[in-house]
Amino acid sequence: MELLKKKNRIFFFIVLWLLIGVFLSAFYLLWVGIIVLTVLMGLCATLFVLSIFLLNLRKMSYLIFFIIVIITILLTLTLLIFNQIILFMSYAAVISYVVITAIFSLYGCYNGGKKIDEYIYKKFPSPINQIIRLIEFLGGIFLGLLIVYLTFIFTGGQLVLITWIFAFTIVGLAAFGIFILLITGKFNAWLGTFSIYGGIYFCYLVVVFLFGISLYQGLGTNPILTWVFIVADILILLYVIERLMGERADLLSKRLKPIKAETILIWLIFSKAAYELAIILDPTWTSFKNQWVLYIFVALVGIVGIYGLIKYKKYRKRKRKN
Repeated sequence: MELLKKKNRIFFFIVLWLLIGVFLSAFYLLWVGIIVLTVLMGLCATLFVLSIFLLNLRKMSYLIFFIIVIITILLTLTLLIFNQIILFMSYAAVISYVVITAIFSLYGCYNGGKKIDEYIYKKFPSPINQIIRLIEFLGGIFLGLLIVYLTFIFTGGQLVLITWIFAFTIVGLAAFGIFILLITGKFNAWLGTFSIYGGIYFCYLVVVFLFGISLYQGLGTNPILTWVFIVADILILLYVIERLMGERADLLSKRLKPIKAETILIWLIFSKAAYELAIILDPTWTSFKNQWVLYIFVALVGIVGIYGLIKYKKYRKRKRKN
């Protein structure tokens, strides 16, 4: 795990700080959680600025980091202007948290689906591999839509429009995939896996939007369900952190110059802390934000899906040349 490596210990400390704040908030210790998360946001805001203009955070000494932590704590607890700056940054951060996690998670699902598809293609002889890939494609699309339908039913049919938009997005991607198959002969069977994951993520976001306040404040009315969603949220966060710290970190830094992968990582942690504070402090605004998060997620499913369809075509061409 990249987070546990020596060069990333500062990030490990910051992530651990974040997890402590999240769990303190869940265990009725709201004000303690608020203080922990607020100070963490101040630290992340400071490191975010420093990582852009001055520091390589991975090469920062523990002494410098400790000094920055102490200064940040003092500024957060004493200066109103510093807190106002953090508050201003947090408005964008709350939505960007879900956007960043959705992009990396959906792209990870595309890669996972592609690997499964490639394994089936190579492992089984023709035409058996094509039959299995067809089952993967049609079965995945069906299961993805079934998850969306069951989510709609079990949540009382409250989100008609967004549910229909998401379902049509999945169907549209499947139709586009079939169109590419007919024109080019390239079969994007990975769309089945992608649809299942998209359906699960959609279910998660819908439940958080409709029941998030009761789930996360005071462990909600159903502690088991609350913990399921808290753990799922943390696992998604840790997955994205691993992606930002793994093999793709250097590649990402080159593509996003002058923004480094560690800068995005610090912003992600800041965003998560802001997200948790918003749930605690401003339930009304959080509910409004979650609605927009759903719309953004549906749009990202379409964008990442189309990107995957185009990229997979190029990927298959490279594989044949090799």
